[in-house]
Amino acid sequence: MTNSSQTQVFNEVKQASRLPSAVLDKLGGIADPGQPFNTTCAVDSKLPMRQLFVAAVSENYCIVSCWQGGIILSMETRIFELSPGRVKRIWVSAGGGLDFRDLKETVELGRMRFQRVPVTPDFRQ
Repeated sequence: MTNSSQTQVFNEVKQASRLPSAVLDKLGGIADPGQPFNTTCAVDSKLPMRQLFVAAVSENYCIVSCWQGGIILSMETRIFELSPGRVKRIWVSAGGGLDFRDLKETVELGRMRFQRVPVTPDFRQ
């Protein structure tokens, strides 16, 4: 993404509903900032497992940092490549940006660590 010959203009996204619908499908549900979500492994089936923290969208990419509930509460960042009729997850990292500016800088400077994610039905591209 940072080696692209095209300059990407990112716009901050503050509501999950403003993320591309294909990205929302890949995330499998995500709460808006400040809204309830499953923070532990005691799951309420009516709530998502993630909560949006900061996100940005350009013409070709969507970057989402979110809280992920489960055995431990963690922050993760996913980068999706967008193309007509298709979305592909190209990056998953522990951690994320503290705000829009920090997220942008973290990605551009390559400060995120790539996390290998098992290829199971829940994690397929």
